[in-house]
Amino acid sequence: MSNARTWIPSLLGQDVDGYLLNSCIGVGTFGLVFEVTKQSSGSRFAMKILVPNGIANAAAEFDREGTLLDKLNRCSSVVNWIESGTFQYMVVAPNGTSIPIALKYHVLSLASGALDELILDPVQRAALPWPERLAHWRGAVKGIHQMHLARVAHRDLKSGNCLLMVHKGDTQVRIGDLGRSKDMTEPATVPAINYVFGRGDAEFAPPEHLYCQGGGTEADFRNADLYGLGSLFVELATGHPMTALAIGSWQNARNEGEQEFRNGAPRDLSTLRPRYRLALDIMAAEVAPPIRQEAVRLVQQLCDPVPSERQPRPRRGKRYAPDNGLLWLLARADIMSRRLAVETRRTSYKKSRSA
Repeated sequence: MSNARTWIPSLLGQDVDGYLLNSCIGVGTFGLVFEVTKQSSGSRFAMKILVPNGIANAAAEFDREGTLLDKLNRCSSVVNWIESGTFQYMVVAPNGTSIPIALKYHVLSLASGALDELILDPVQRAALPWPERLAHWRGAVKGIHQMHLARVAHRDLKSGNCLLMVHKGDTQVRIGDLGRSKDMTEPATVPAINYVFGRGDAEFAPPEHLYCQGGGTEADFRNADLYGLGSLFVELATGHPMTALAIGSWQNARNEGEQEFRNGAPRDLSTLRPRYRLALDIMAAEVAPPIRQEAVRLVQQLCDPVPSERQPRPRRGKRYAPDNGLLWLLARADIMSRRLAVETRRTSYKKSRSA
């Protein structure tokens, strides 16, 4: 497998279809991300370039990502797609012969950073007010809501894929990196067995993927995204994803899951709930008191080890209105935001009275 980083020096400064490659700002599974300048206008963008990596079907998946970005381009909480293309790049062989190869690219709106940059450092995370954390989380929920309405599942949600877009002093989260995403209106593109292990970063994976019990239905994809949103809330509170807190080593879990899969004896995922309750206790200690109880209840639901239990349930005596998106989750986020706002006003009032 080719190391993507080895391509950086030779690509820097290149003119790719009118875009000047200024600096490399990211290295991923499928290639490199550069900050680029559109030479005709001076505008800055991000360019994602697929470099040879030895990964089967990488080119097809890269093309599908471009198709999905185009499909979601009107979604206000998903990264903006500008265009995609292919350019010829000359590689010099050991014998001095120049060999042209085709490199694919996507041009996207340029982010100021990613959410993980705000929360991985404990000091920086502690300085981030909870109203801002909750606003960032709601932005991610809105992005997944818009994707689900368009029948697209993300399948690789984590703070590093939540891009920060600054506009007129306001920072908003937009969902990025759709390399693992799935158009749920399209038939399967991989054998059914592949879905058993999931498609995203194993460190952030829901337990059904680590323990080789994943599925390939639309409900399976939606439930995995719900887990991702719950895990993102845990990241905002603790700096760690839910899987790391509840399960520990994803490698050990995957090894156990593969053995159980080979033996035809899958574990009952509900037996993992005690581990998740301990993780919730860790999270609760970091959440602002006014929303602590509500946050614990919500994350407990979103990160339930049993995938079907993550879906909303109607209250007793109430009718459940079908929701193809995540309006119910946006409403829960808004409730917590209002509680924080009320507490802020109450605290300010008390300070003014005692002054």
